[in-house]
Amino acid sequence: MRALPLVMSTLATVTVLCLPEPAAAAGSPEDPAAQALAERYSPVVKLQKASARCEDGEQFQPTDVEAVLGDQQVALRGPWRPPDLVKPQPEGTDLGHGFPGHFLDFPGDPLRPGCDYAEWSALINATHPATVYAHVVRDPEFPDQISLEYWFFYVFNDYNNTHEGDWESIQLVFKAATPAAALTMSPTAVGFSQHGGAERARWGDAKLQIVDGTHPVVYPAAGSHANKYGQRLYLGRGSEGLGCDDTTNPASELRPRVAYVPMARADYVQQYPWLAFEGRWGERQRSFFDGPTGPNMKDSWTTPIQDAEATWRDDSSTVPAGTLLGPSSTGVFCTAVATGSNLVRETLDRTWLLGLLLAALVALIWFAASRTRWSPADPLPARQRRAWGQAVVSALRLFRQRPWLFGGFAAVFVVLSLVTVVLAKLQVARRDAPTDLGAPTENATGLWASLVAIAVTLLTIATYVALLAAVTAMLEQLDRGVPPSTGAALREVVSSRRPLSRAAGVYFVVIAVLTLVVATIPVAVYYAVSRAFAVPAVMAEHCSGRAALSRSKTLVRGRWWRTAGPLAIIIGLGLAAGPIAGIALLLGTDLPATLVNVTSSILFALAMPVASTALVYLYFDRAVALPESPGSGDLPDAGRTYSRDGDGSVEHDLPSVRSDS
Repeated sequence: MRALPLVMSTLATVTVLCLPEPAAAAGSPEDPAAQALAERYSPVVKLQKASARCEDGEQFQPTDVEAVLGDQQVALRGPWRPPDLVKPQPEGTDLGHGFPGHFLDFPGDPLRPGCDYAEWSALINATHPATVYAHVVRDPEFPDQISLEYWFFYVFNDYNNTHEGDWESIQLVFKAATPAAALTMSPTAVGFSQHGGAERARWGDAKLQIVDGTHPVVYPAAGSHANKYGQRLYLGRGSEGLGCDDTTNPASELRPRVAYVPMARADYVQQYPWLAFEGRWGERQRSFFDGPTGPNMKDSWTTPIQDAEATWRDDSSTVPAGTLLGPSSTGVFCTAVATGSNLVRETLDRTWLLGLLLAALVALIWFAASRTRWSPADPLPARQRRAWGQAVVSALRLFRQRPWLFGGFAAVFVVLSLVTVVLAKLQVARRDAPTDLGAPTENATGLWASLVAIAVTLLTIATYVALLAAVTAMLEQLDRGVPPSTGAALREVVSSRRPLSRAAGVYFVVIAVLTLVVATIPVAVYYAVSRAFAVPAVMAEHCSGRAALSRSKTLVRGRWWRTAGPLAIIIGLGLAAGPIAGIALLLGTDLPATLVNVTSSILFALAMPVASTALVYLYFDRAVALPESPGSGDLPDAGRTYSRDGDGSVEHDLPSVRSDS
């Protein structure tokens, strides 16, 4: 049985070598007008800028198919498993015999492309001009309209679903029965192919750019080559593809050579026999990593108007420029899809590895959930022993009991965060100011950018420190029986600004310095966890910044891993709540991306005070477990609270609940 594929491969090779050439056919009388139409409306292509790194920018261009066929590194393979070689260096005449189920195999591995395809593309395109194939089609169901199609071939799709070969197209529709009649008018509609669908524009629409009156401008997205109408970051969900298409960095315009494809099948198969190929233009792979079929296998090749009516849409979703608060849902969506696609691609031929990773993730979640307690979870008193699970549930219950209080913290958090957003936008506006309007010099721009970056960093740190400190003050108020308020908590933060500034300043400076060198990054992580309770210590124990850092180190000593895990989970949940909800809205609804980002920003603003509360509960758990001795300097007893009134400090004993954290 193992010899059967070899026999079939040999027979197929003989067939390729021995079958006669397709018979010549006379050209259609309509071809001269159709060719003139194709030249008149030939597209202007704005590829994304190339990069010295093959992983970045655009490494491919619309390629002449003749540069691929006959190349020594290309093979035609059969549909058997494993696929056997049918013919090396196949020519267009070889493909003219159809070969359904077969595929072209290019040099490289589409699951791990590296730079192989980029280097090969550069090699074959060095001696062939960028080319687009033009074809005029009459739809049998719409005899009074014709379609002018331009087909682009790229040797590789370097998008989330990497695959060999990539056919894209743009289509112009004319209310004319013949090409000659179409030459007397403008198109009525234009469609740009984008993954599994296409986007429509009317001739003259603002989004459609036209050069010299007749040449539409197309922006192929970096890697995916989805044809877009402008310079934006586009959001794909559905027929738009899953992920984000980037056209924000176009290079100078490219005007490909127009290779006219005759209207009649007999004529175009004679001139371009590869247009009879029924196989795939790229290596066969599972799922969406498979090579594509050619233009002649698409519905738009024979029934273009019907296909347009069924598949074209009026617009594309774009990723809003800038963000409001926290991680942008659309930005996280783009990153998550790209990361997930890379994971699937790397494990597609190693399913055991994917299974192992999923099993490890499930085991990690189970281990984290089983190593804690979730009840009882009384929010008050704040100073008591709690497992990290109890801390999370207690924070959520306190939020449910006093939503107005958390709403106040969220409002202050929003205001402070928006200041940083405004500063960042000012930096972008100054950088992009046109030179004829008095744009700053390069040195001035660099200085301004540095100052703004420093200001944004300091304000971001101050915002998170103030939030954590205010939440600690609020919990202290509740423990003392004082009616809590956002204003009172913020006043306590202001009164403690000096020790807070010193503790936070030392904390972030040390981390920043340690992360400058890769070798000391683990030390930075250790330091970040061991001093994570410094801000709550300043507010709850009324100590100096230096003493608070030392106190936090004492509380975490011997429990670094059991502290690092809960901290990562709590902070991660706080940061991820908004983006996760946003991604669900992106995939489950048709809401505009801007509204989704606003919604996720609101959730982020509410989630951060809750996460801060859970973190402070972790601090109180350790403070109750390790009370400082009364004679240890400027630290009061961590097992008691202190009210500051004019008569001095009054102690209140608080209960303790045993914890397994």
